[in-house]
Amino acid sequence: MQFYSEKITILSPDWVRERVEDFLREDLPGGDVTSTAIVDEQLRGTVRIEAVERLVFAGAQVLPVCCGPECRVELLAADGAVVEAGGLIATVQGPARLILARERVTLNLLQRLSGIATLTSRYMGVAAPHGVQVLDTRKTTPGLRLFEKYAVTMGGGRNHRLDL
Repeated sequence: MQFYSEKITILSPDWVRERVEDFLREDLPGGDVTSTAIVDEQLRGTVRIEAVERLVFAGAQVLPVCCGPECRVELLAADGAVVEAGGLIATVQGPARLILARERVTLNLLQRLSGIATLTSRYMGVAAPHGVQVLDTRKTTPGLRLFEKYAVTMGGGRNHRLDL
C-alpha cells in the first residue's frame, strides 16, 4: 500500500504571523493589563529560553515571529537539534512589556512543537532500525495542523495527508 507522504519543513512567515496574531488576540483581548500596570514602558529585558529536560527542538521558524519585530532573537538551537536539559535554546532582548505579553503564547507553542518533535524522534529511534517510517495522523488540533506537522518532521517523521 502506498501512502501519500511529504515533509513540511518550512512554514510561511506570513501564515505563522497571522496565526500568532490570532493567538495573541485570544490570549490578550484587552492587552496585558498586569504588565502595563507594573512594568515601566521604557524597561528593556533579556530572556533566556532553556530546556527543562532533554528535547528535540522545533520552533526556530516560530520563535522570532512570536516575539515580534521589536525584539532581537538569537537562536542557539536549530530545528531538529537535540538540546540537553539546561541547554540554552535562545535569548530574546526587547521591551519588557512586549516580552511579558507574548510569553505565554510563545512558550505554549514552543513546548507543544518541541514535545511533538521529541516524541516523534523517540518513535523514530524504535522504528528506523526495522525500516519502518513514522507518519503523523490527519487528526490534528484545530488551528495547529501545519505547526504540528512541521514538528513531526523536525523529529524525523513524515507527514500523512494534509487535510481531513
